[in-house]
Amino acid sequence: MRVKNKVKGQGATEYLLMLAAVLIIVAVAIYYVTRAGGYPAISMNVAATENRITITVLSGSIAAGKWAYSVSATEGTYTWVTPTEALDAPSVPIGDYAAGTWYVNVKHTDSGHIYFSTDQAVTLPSP
Repeated sequence: MRVKNKVKGQGATEYLLMLAAVLIIVAVAIYYVTRAGGYPAISMNVAATENRITITVLSGSIAAGKWAYSVSATEGTYTWVTPTEALDAPSVPIGDYAAGTWYVNVKHTDSGHIYFSTDQAVTLPSP
């Protein structure tokens, strides 16, 4: 009966190949997680004062050009506007609107993540 001897260094080569495979898999996973699901953590709410709608930022921020808002008279209907200023504390006014109920939402433009699971309704009073 003849037993094959392992070539010296073969175990190290196999170990390095497995390590390289694991590193490639981890790198691909990190790429997809940050690309597909990466959006800034931010806490905010929507407020109305007189005829102005304002987003109040409680924590976090989003850089200028990386967020958009929608104000609509119909819940679930979006026309996105990308402002030129950052979304950060304490607040960002998003415009003056007529009296009535308006539905507001915010999204991160790079990821497409919409922050409010249901549109935030604000009612502007009649003058």
